[in-house]
Amino acid sequence: MEGKDRLIYIYGINPVVEALKIPFAVKELLISKNRVSKLKEIISLAEKNSISVKIVDETYIEKFSSGVHQGVIAKVKPKKNISLQEALKIPKMKNQPPFFLIVDLIEDPQNFGSILRIADCTGIHAVVYQQKRSVGLVPSVWKASSGAVWHVNLVDMNNIKYAIKEFKNYGIKIIGAEASGEKIFWDADFKKPLAIVVGSEGKGLRHTVKQMCDEIVKIPMKGHVNSLNVSVATGILLFEVIRQRSLSCQ
Repeated sequence: MEGKDRLIYIYGINPVVEALKIPFAVKELLISKNRVSKLKEIISLAEKNSISVKIVDETYIEKFSSGVHQGVIAKVKPKKNISLQEALKIPKMKNQPPFFLIVDLIEDPQNFGSILRIADCTGIHAVVYQQKRSVGLVPSVWKASSGAVWHVNLVDMNNIKYAIKEFKNYGIKIIGAEASGEKIFWDADFKKPLAIVVGSEGKGLRHTVKQMCDEIVKIPMKGHVNSLNVSVATGILLFEVIRQRSLSCQ
């Protein structure tokens, strides 16, 4: 990032394509001269939207990427997060039971990006994350999310514990995910107003966060490895919410 409220660089075909769908988000496109023929559709889409396109050496693009850039970088306006109070209004607007995700100090950009992609796929109303000691919206998160960052409502907090307290005030049940959970996740009632909390890659939920949860659930393990990647575990839990809620509508 080039500074708060300034332009940032995102890279990779899918994140850039999704950015081009957002009005006025992209300010400039950088294309590797070695890959122009493979990126004609992106170039055409940018030009159609009157976005400046520069053809540059691939070494120049590599200066602004920390992963697989696929020959394209976009200079974009940072995504605007929403407030917790704005997030709380979304379920009523959509006439749906609340469905939130809280991430407790996720530090790996691949995991956070994958979680945001899953959140978009499952219709999460908002993802709440902590500003400090978390990875935040670095360029590699945009890449890992395949552009889903643009479509997910994000709430950044000084402390997610405040969000948990506020959710409880609104009658939203807090369910944490931990290997030491009291019950298997499919035995929990996910049809009610709900916020699921997932923990960091190495330590899981912090003890103080776990104490605030109304219930702790686990994913049963049958093999030799006793835990799942946090983004995989998040996907399992969120799709179970969809399954239960779809059954209740039948």
